[in-house]
Amino acid sequence: MKRPEPGMPAAWWQALWPRLERRALARHDPSSVVLFVALGWPMLALIWGLQALALWTPLADGVFHQGWLRGVHLALGALIAWLTGVAVLAWRARHQPESAPRLAAAALWPGLAGLSALCLAYGLTDTPMCMVLMAQMVFARALFSWRQAKGPMAAALGLALCMGAWMLTAGTDTSPLLAQPVYQGQGMHPWWALWVRSVFAVALLPVSLALFYFASLLARRQSELETLGRTDALTGLVNRREFMTRLTREAHRQARSGRPLSVLMADVDHFKRVNDNWGHPMGDQVLAAIGQLLRAHTREGVDTAARYGGEEFVLLLPETDLAGAEQVADKIQAQLRAQAFLAAPGEVFRVTLSAGVAQVVEGDTAQALKVADHNLYQAKLAGRDRVVGSVAFPARGSAGPS
Repeated sequence: MKRPEPGMPAAWWQALWPRLERRALARHDPSSVVLFVALGWPMLALIWGLQALALWTPLADGVFHQGWLRGVHLALGALIAWLTGVAVLAWRARHQPESAPRLAAAALWPGLAGLSALCLAYGLTDTPMCMVLMAQMVFARALFSWRQAKGPMAAALGLALCMGAWMLTAGTDTSPLLAQPVYQGQGMHPWWALWVRSVFAVALLPVSLALFYFASLLARRQSELETLGRTDALTGLVNRREFMTRLTREAHRQARSGRPLSVLMADVDHFKRVNDNWGHPMGDQVLAAIGQLLRAHTREGVDTAARYGGEEFVLLLPETDLAGAEQVADKIQAQLRAQAFLAAPGEVFRVTLSAGVAQVVEGDTAQALKVADHNLYQAKLAGRDRVVGSVAFPARGSAGPS
């Protein structure tokens, strides 16, 4: 047998975790069923094992009504077997893209109503069973749609209300399964000391895992939303607002250190012809390809490539003087000039870029953007597909970084 390579379990988990997140968010029925059963199964198995211990040993003498205990034990075993079978079917169907409402119903109705009945048999007031039921409700609502979960959840709550009404009518606070209350104003029965601690500890585990999971999911989604707010969806570059934020930060740094900082503005030549001749989808492909090209010519974590608007792009190049920025522009233009775009079978076209470059002086970003834009205009006038650059000396009355 081939030995697993170091790091394989970690890699497997790193690949599995995002997939579980995506499917949980998508409410994929088979995946939701597997997770729902997996989260509740350890608790049900523990209670079944404790009940078996109570039936076959004298540890719980006088605690339960034996007839009720046998019936609950058999019913719980049947519930565990049912949910396990449903989970196996769901696991086999996990790669199917379509929904599986019957599988969801087969897990939710017995899982919630059956667990609610079990919790009521033990009592919700003096045992950790209330936490068990609440956790399973949270899992059901998180993993399934409201349309799927509302019926089983209503049935579980209805059972709890009926049990509460019966206890009020009967004037008792003891569940039908128990021969004596869990707490009697003195030290707990040794059986209840074991049972309460075991159930509480195991019930806490899935709740804690769920809390960490949903906290991680929320943090990831928040990070993705923040990224979307900073990114242009078509090209994958940062948007204009994020570029201006980074430009201001780099300008203050340049004003303090005096290190070179350059801005490069570029515009696709005759881009309207692309849309007119080949259609807007082809124009989008051109813009996306230019975005990839700009990313390939920027230093990760240092430079910033942004879509400034329409077919106009801008680069922020820290630690780069005017000559260095012009070289970057030349390389981008040469590679784009050589890139062919296939509009239709046998029909190929190419596009070019004009670029204006400005080196920032004394952190005056407003002047640098103005000069870069002017240089871009001059590149267009000079015939396009060329670079015009200059140092952006501060205008009179300029007051440092802006």
